[in-house]
Amino acid sequence: MSNDKAAQAREGLLDNVAGKAKEMAGAVSGKDDLVEEGQLQQAEARKRKAAVAEEAIAEAKREEAVEEVRETSQEAAQQKNAARTEAQREESEIERQRQSERASAAQVAEREEAARKAAAEREADQLAETRQREAAALASDATSTEQQAAAERARLEREAAAAEQQAAALRAQTEK
Repeated sequence: MSNDKAAQAREGLLDNVAGKAKEMAGAVSGKDDLVEEGQLQQAEARKRKAAVAEEAIAEAKREEAVEEVRETSQEAAQQKNAARTEAQREESEIERQRQSERASAAQVAEREEAARKAAAEREADQLAETRQREAAALASDATSTEQQAAAERARLEREAAAAEQQAAALRAQTEK
């Protein structure tokens, strides 16, 4: 709690005590206007206390939202980097396997008939295409995760802004 908020809380407590004292003094002395003034002062102190509490809650929610956004962004970046690394590894593996299988197919073709060579080439190409589709799917998942993180960040920022607006409205109402 900042010094300003602590000062506001102390001021509210003192106003509440002063209002209670006025109310009691008015009741003892039979002065209804003093009783009423004391009750009004207590009500104002309660409103101020509620506004300070709402403002503190809004600030805590904003800080929590900022931290959640930061964590979500970090997680999204980590997931994106992991997916990118995995996709690159898969692409390298695909290329290595493609080269290996083509070399094998060429050796088989030299030793065997043309039909077996064609079958090996088709199998190598199909495997490479499958791995490329898998790598593309991993890259797509990384993009989707980043978009979800951005949407979550926007939602949390909207919630924080709404909480700040509510606190401002309560402060404005209290100051009236």
